[in-house]
Amino acid sequence: MRHLTFLILSVFVTATAQAQPAGRLALGPALEVDADSGAEIYRLGGDVRPADNIYGEQPYGDATGRRIAIRYYPLPDQPGGISILDLQDGSLHEILSGKPPFPAFHAWGEWLYYAQTIEGARRLRRCNYLSLQVEDVAELPPERGSYSYGSVSPDHRYYAVSVQPPAGGPSQVHLLDLKTNRWSLLLDKPGYHAKHEQFSRDGRNRVLIQLNQMPDVKVVLLSELEIGSGGGETHKEWPFPADQPYTLRPTGHEAWIGATSRIFFSTGANATSKGNVWSAQVGDKSPTLVYEGKRFGHVSVSRDGKYWIGDSGEKGIPIYLGSFATGRAQRACFSRTEYDGKQWSHAHPYLTADNQWLIFGARRDGHPQAHGAKLKPGWLETL
Repeated sequence: MRHLTFLILSVFVTATAQAQPAGRLALGPALEVDADSGAEIYRLGGDVRPADNIYGEQPYGDATGRRIAIRYYPLPDQPGGISILDLQDGSLHEILSGKPPFPAFHAWGEWLYYAQTIEGARRLRRCNYLSLQVEDVAELPPERGSYSYGSVSPDHRYYAVSVQPPAGGPSQVHLLDLKTNRWSLLLDKPGYHAKHEQFSRDGRNRVLIQLNQMPDVKVVLLSELEIGSGGGETHKEWPFPADQPYTLRPTGHEAWIGATSRIFFSTGANATSKGNVWSAQVGDKSPTLVYEGKRFGHVSVSRDGKYWIGDSGEKGIPIYLGSFATGRAQRACFSRTEYDGKQWSHAHPYLTADNQWLIFGARRDGHPQAHGAKLKPGWLETL
């Protein structure tokens, strides 16, 4: 790992200097209390700039549940950026100013990983959620192609990233061994665009990958990628039972279930569908239907693997939490988002590491912001 000391120090000082004082009420007053669950709904890190909670499948929050990342979009007179919000004291800490990148997946970790261009060079960087220390991790050579956001393994050893070749066409999956600084090609599946890369948290460092058949995306496959011994070239792809003949086409929203080898995913639905959320692992003859009676879009799973989260298309775009063990699910709150075709109006719900906050994005009254539902103590245990 190579660190550029001067840049690290300058970014750390800048982030610290721009941090909001702990007394600032970045949470604001509760907007409402859900009549059924008792959850208190807050706007998080409210700002005149549009904002979102980024994504839900591998949450951008620390392992204690105290801090989360929020992405702000630029306005004509204000730059965008990424800030860290403290859910306990309400402080808001800007760690990046400018065009806000989509950070790399690294669920409930000590560090927030993201790519940033500095003096013309693309770099993978990371910021410590609690200390706000910023470090350079690796350079991303431009000759490999156009990088997506990628995923960093729980042990910080590997960076897997979808990369579009310089000549164009569907993206492949590249792997960087952060210990040896060695690149290799993890997956090249002709005719399929690889995206939504996510490292497992079960100690195997498998990469969950979504494979969209090009050009019409009438098929969406889900696979896990096995890294070769020592990070070498002998990588393997193992398919999950998803899409035909097992299910209707996956929606592109999938997540690992805790520290297991199973995944949770949503699919399309039709008039005969009993439900559209499933669990599966490699080797299953068919996936398991998780819940019947409702349809869900964006999905995620709690850090402990006990609960699943999904938003539905019902009025008010409610967000439900369900138990894998009991099969029960209940509405936690209404997101009240108003879709406008942009990512900032999608809920992308997830639970903080301590299961105390349900984080989601919502465009309310035309203004997209990150929101949080503070769950009533003991409510999850009723599922």
